[in-house]
Amino acid sequence: MARVVPKAQLPAATAQNMATDGITVLAGPPLGGALYLVSNVLPFLADAISYAVSVLSLFFIKTNFQEKRLAARRKLWVEIYEGLKWLWHQPLIRFMAILTGGNNLISAGYILIIIVLAQNMHASSFTIGIIFAIGGIGGILGAIVGPFIQKRFSFGQVIIGTSWAFAVAMPLYTIAPNPIVLDIVPAAAFISGPVYNVVQFSYRSALIPDELQGRVNSVFRLIAFGGQPLGLALTGLLIQSVGVIQTVLIASVGLVLLALAATVNKHVRSAKPLA
Repeated sequence: MARVVPKAQLPAATAQNMATDGITVLAGPPLGGALYLVSNVLPFLADAISYAVSVLSLFFIKTNFQEKRLAARRKLWVEIYEGLKWLWHQPLIRFMAILTGGNNLISAGYILIIIVLAQNMHASSFTIGIIFAIGGIGGILGAIVGPFIQKRFSFGQVIIGTSWAFAVAMPLYTIAPNPIVLDIVPAAAFISGPVYNVVQFSYRSALIPDELQGRVNSVFRLIAFGGQPLGLALTGLLIQSVGVIQTVLIASVGLVLLALAATVNKHVRSAKPLA
């Protein structure tokens, strides 16, 4: 992405990608279900056609995806080490990888939490689907407002603010009296998520040298998303062992600690704006 658009447009481009993801998540399941009712082959055919269209669309992008490379290709492990080394020597990017990884680890099980809470309220399967749909709408709204927030607030203000939004939203699950209120909490949390991602992704993409984009981003994403399966399993184990309310409170404590870490981190607070 950093080679396709100017660095000044990275937040807007990132937001458009996230809004597209949100729309597909929102519209994909019902559309797939409708196609399956017509024919069980249609969803798979439509999926294959969509990938073919995506590949063809790449030919209409005129810019070069990479700068010219003069050095010969080296061993994979050497290149991975270079990406890891660059990230580790960048205190801000390193902290953002750890912060994002912590947030994803803790919030990975929110789906289980919502389902169990909704079932305890005797919500129907349709109502549970509506809850997630409204959360998806919140995600789309967050992606839309993300670039505007990025322009009006500093990097530190956005990262600290959204980290506290995650921490405040989680315990609200424990006091939701009915499925209607339970709809609002995921929507609020989903709005904050894309805003956080628009700012941190566009910021790191602008800082990473072009020749290291793939290596550094792969290491970053491994740290940021590698803990999600573990977080999902831990959430299920905690719900089964201590109950859903206690699980929410434990997760809330973790998110508060992460928000405090973001607040006191000098590199986050003093991060310079993108040129």
